[in-house]
Amino acid sequence: MRGDLATLPRAGSGFAGWITFLACAGFLAASLAVYGIAAIAPAQTGTAYIVVHGLMTATMLAAWRWGRAAHLPLILVTGLAARILLIPAPMLSSNDAERYLWDGAVALAGFDPYSVAPADELVAGLRAMWATPPEHAAYPTLYPPVALSLFSLAALAGPEWGIWVWKLIASFAGIALVPLALRLLRKRGLERHIALVALSPLLVLETGVGAHIDSVVALIVVGALLAFDARRPGWMGVLLGLGIGVKLLPGAVLAALVVAAGWRSGARMAGAAIATVGGIYGFAFAGGWRPIGSLLVFFEKWRNGSPLFTLLEAHLPNAGLLAVLGALALVAGVAVLVVAHKRPVIGAQIALATPLILSPVAFPWYLSALVPLSAVAPSATVLIWLSTSPLIYEVRDRFVSEGVWTPALWPLIAIGAGWVLGAGIDARRELLK
Repeated sequence: MRGDLATLPRAGSGFAGWITFLACAGFLAASLAVYGIAAIAPAQTGTAYIVVHGLMTATMLAAWRWGRAAHLPLILVTGLAARILLIPAPMLSSNDAERYLWDGAVALAGFDPYSVAPADELVAGLRAMWATPPEHAAYPTLYPPVALSLFSLAALAGPEWGIWVWKLIASFAGIALVPLALRLLRKRGLERHIALVALSPLLVLETGVGAHIDSVVALIVVGALLAFDARRPGWMGVLLGLGIGVKLLPGAVLAALVVAAGWRSGARMAGAAIATVGGIYGFAFAGGWRPIGSLLVFFEKWRNGSPLFTLLEAHLPNAGLLAVLGALALVAGVAVLVVAHKRPVIGAQIALATPLILSPVAFPWYLSALVPLSAVAPSATVLIWLSTSPLIYEVRDRFVSEGVWTPALWPLIAIGAGWVLGAGIDARRELLK
């Protein structure tokens, strides 16, 4: 890869070069617009966020469509610059980072974060020091042990500086993802798809503005794909086992790649992952934590971003709902078995998307690990989903201004329609091959 900052505007002479240059400039401008949202639209932060995400999506797609090999330095520098510039950005999409630091502080104080909720009298002293989201007050943590270790690392810096340490951790993961993704794409001759990662508004905003743990998950998934290409099943198992210790979703990627690797390599991968996860949870139990079963709290509490679950829940009793979800999960599992042998990345996309589609909750940042998978094997269904998922942020307008959480139905209709449209486009493309 050649070129430097002085030659970036000239790197892509002609129409395609200017389109790419303007797209990258627009992407940076839209990224920086985040800093004006609170001042310009304090009562419509969710809507403003959706607009910014839409503008960034349009510029990303333009850079992907018109970008050429000569434009790679410009696209990479733009993506990295946006991530760096948004490190001090206000957290507009959620207050999850406050919860991360709270959980880390609880662990550092010697309590079991899986047993002690923020409202518990045992941690009244911590509440005087650390901000705790009111809507989380009654619920202990649900994050796996490795995530809690990262939260504790940030909390070591104290209430004032802890958030900065955490944002640096999340942003480092987001920055490191870009060169690793480029390496992954280059090994497959797909480096022109790097715009889908470097300029992904979901990755950039959910890292810099949301400061979500999912940036670490996405980084681990890319590392696992590199290990897959290098035929290192043991390393793949260790990495995805570590990913499961951060968030459970990498377990779906593990299932698909075990199938794709074949019986011998798949067994080694699965064994390494099981050993890694066993070690992580073994240390957690040895330290007095009781992490098993905490995830159920989340499914009882939240509903948003899931068109299919919302539709089924509205028309089926609990038993029928569980039966239908189980049947759909079985169908998806069979699809992964069939597809992953010949098209591992597509199989991984199906496996990772399935729990998100069937879940009662699918916040946009949950889709972060799908971004690099979609760059390796672009899918209209996934790209439309990544682009429409932030529509659910409309709920933040009233939540921030009035404290009322009432998600509208129209974002779910738009997301569901996007699934149907994308599936039709993908099916037609497959038939024309």
